[in-house]
Amino acid sequence: MVACLFAAVNVTAQSNSLSKSGSTITISIDTVTLGVQKYLDTVDIMLSASGCPIAGADLKIGFDSYALNILEILRGELLDSCQWDFFDSKASIDQGKENHPRSTWKVLALSEFVPDSVRPLCYDFDRPVSIARLVVQLDSTRIRILLDSFVPIYFYWEDCTDNTVTNVRGDSLSISAAVDGVSCTDSAAIASKFPTRLGAPPVCISPRAVNKPVRKVVFQSGGIRIEENTKQ
Repeated sequence: MVACLFAAVNVTAQSNSLSKSGSTITISIDTVTLGVQKYLDTVDIMLSASGCPIAGADLKIGFDSYALNILEILRGELLDSCQWDFFDSKASIDQGKENHPRSTWKVLALSEFVPDSVRPLCYDFDRPVSIARLVVQLDSTRIRILLDSFVPIYFYWEDCTDNTVTNVRGDSLSISAAVDGVSCTDSAAIASKFPTRLGAPPVCISPRAVNKPVRKVVFQSGGIRIEENTKQ
């Protein structure tokens, strides 16, 4: 079994050469502080893609702690402000598989479900913007035994379609170039196959593909800090 650790301070776990000629995209999960007096909040999944507009994202996140629940996932500012067509989120809980999170969520966001050149759309901001918002809740009966701890929420890969973004033309797929916030004792082994918490394995880039995916996205995990004196 491969042991993985998580920290509130990001630690690069997988790093491939980023394109020197093109902009990179960063997708990050925020970190919030909860505690005895405040155990319900929202956590944003943030997108930073200035100069590299995207028209869709297919994300998968996971967490391990039984003290945490994601109640639902809401549309973020990008989708509402840019009038994106489609948003969907689905949960899968207690998989019981080795190295699998206790719970995973799939998030799909598309600018246009059916192409429509009449309706105005935008595809990026000149600042970081939320693409989705997690409604998170701590189990109030477990908070005191978890004080001064950190509950990670991280990106997770089970196949090559997980955690990808598409460009505006729809002819280019961007995948992980680096994953921050996860440190594994055997990162080389886990990164070579699915499932993994360290990004898309090499198998996701076929040498025979006409339009090969581009390693252009930096993923950063986040989570929940649990402290004593957090107030509503």
